[in-house]
Amino acid sequence: MPLLDVKDLTISVVTDETETELVHELSLDLQHGHTLCVVGESGSGKTVTALTIMRLFEFIAPVYTDGEILVDGVDITTLTADEMRAYRGARIGMIFQEALDSLNPSQRIGPQLIEAYRPPGTQPRQASRKGTQLHKEAHAKACSLLAEVGLTDTGRIMSMYPHQLSGGMQQRVMIAMALMSDPDLLIADEPTTALDVTTQAEILTLFRRVRQEHHTACVFITHDMGVAAEIADRIAVMYRGRLVEMGTAHDILSAPEHPYTRALLDCVPQIGVNRRDGFPTISEELLEAATRGGDDSPGTAPATQVTALSERATPSPGADTPALVLDEVSKVFGAHGTGRLRRLLSARPPVHAVNDVSLEIPAGEFFGLVGESGSGKTTLGRMVSALDTPTGGTLTFGRHTVDAGGLHGDERAFRRRVQLIFQDPQSSLDPRHPAGRIIAEPLRELTSLRGAELDRRVAGLIDEVGLPADSARKLPSQLSGGQRQRVAIARAVAAEPQLIVADEPTSALDVSVQGQVMNLLLQLQRTHGISFLFITHNLSLVLSVADRVGVMFEGNLIEVGSPAAIRTSSTHEYTQRLLAANPDLSSYQRGG
Repeated sequence: MPLLDVKDLTISVVTDETETELVHELSLDLQHGHTLCVVGESGSGKTVTALTIMRLFEFIAPVYTDGEILVDGVDITTLTADEMRAYRGARIGMIFQEALDSLNPSQRIGPQLIEAYRPPGTQPRQASRKGTQLHKEAHAKACSLLAEVGLTDTGRIMSMYPHQLSGGMQQRVMIAMALMSDPDLLIADEPTTALDVTTQAEILTLFRRVRQEHHTACVFITHDMGVAAEIADRIAVMYRGRLVEMGTAHDILSAPEHPYTRALLDCVPQIGVNRRDGFPTISEELLEAATRGGDDSPGTAPATQVTALSERATPSPGADTPALVLDEVSKVFGAHGTGRLRRLLSARPPVHAVNDVSLEIPAGEFFGLVGESGSGKTTLGRMVSALDTPTGGTLTFGRHTVDAGGLHGDERAFRRRVQLIFQDPQSSLDPRHPAGRIIAEPLRELTSLRGAELDRRVAGLIDEVGLPADSARKLPSQLSGGQRQRVAIARAVAAEPQLIVADEPTSALDVSVQGQVMNLLLQLQRTHGISFLFITHNLSLVLSVADRVGVMFEGNLIEVGSPAAIRTSSTHEYTQRLLAANPDLSSYQRGG
């Protein structure tokens, strides 16, 4: 008998006016001690399925379910709320997608772990009563699990708040919390999204070890086929609420049958595959045509397409396209301050975020900057954009310089020439304003465009970044993640800059949306001759598209070279570690 057996599960959201089906007749199963990866893009129903298995989705929306969810033969859809509490946490644990959002920001880590402890026969939160034997057992279990997931300084971690931990540490705490009651089934919803490749590799290794040592079965939800290749025994592929294909990891990755699965694999950036002429993206029309290809079986026609990019623009000699020059640029946090602030800062050692970085980016170059979280990438990008001032050294862009004294030169002209695409469009776009007004803002501030001329320019930008015309009237909350990123790109290019600092612009996007965004950036580089400082932790992506790549480690620029040189003849141990940690599908696609 499988540990988890989902039979013909249909999930719908029901209101007085409408009924919207989110998942249609889903059937899948999972054996004890195995890992099933559920793969698909945003909106495919992965998270809705996970929350329904946990019986949590009913607390979020007015939901109707049909079908069975059997856990060790018991249909949990028939359980009362009180009966379900005996399963949730104790039999089924869950790691949610955003670790920081899932942890209580007002409570220290220790009490949160202890609260999750529930041996058989005890009630929820019973272990939270201090001084009891159960509390002592819970405390010891929490310390043991923290050490097991790689957080060896358990006393310090237990006393910290979630915001004091890095993203990887927060994820490890979430894993420990899910294991506090020794569940038989662990559901992990995108646990490695937006983590750098080395941290991702550590988390995946941890999951494999947890499964072996605790004999825990795992449903691992992801949109990253590379992650699935690393951890899955079996893979289930979902598309628009339906299961389109399921099989062993080897079969799905080396010989996929459904056009959508093949399209997902085509869109994954790979080390050694040049994508400078464009990334494949999933075409809904081609996918539908390919699915209808046979009588009852999916067709074999490709469901991806590569948008033809224009010829690359080359700046003419002497054109006003200045290069970016960094001369021993450094940034130290906590090194300055006055009065009480200085006394507070002096209590902690200064943080050397960037150390004496020297670099030159010629006009029109696509320069990729890669490194793990905390390596100094974003800090360097903010200094290039003159949002932060360096502690030492000088940045030069044309007639403008940025040093410890700030920006020298006409700031309005600098802001027009240098723009920044922030990492998270959800937080960098004003939620009160429609997309058209957001895109128009730099035009009003940095150019003389007004009235009908301004409106035409905004409409042209919306069309250029591939957004529907009615997007101009929509708020950011009414747009998808990929559409919000396109609004952020349109805003950045509105004033016709010569350099764009793109800080993780594809982080946490679906692989096909990532391809669309990259095609857009490449098209802008070619048609407008824009230079890019492209900051990312996705090594496969940057090696596929950049003219040159720089690797940062602990604030130092340790290596700069062409993608081929970085891939084949890197000399630094950290770069080699990045390459080794990067998920690779090439062996499967060769039939291995």
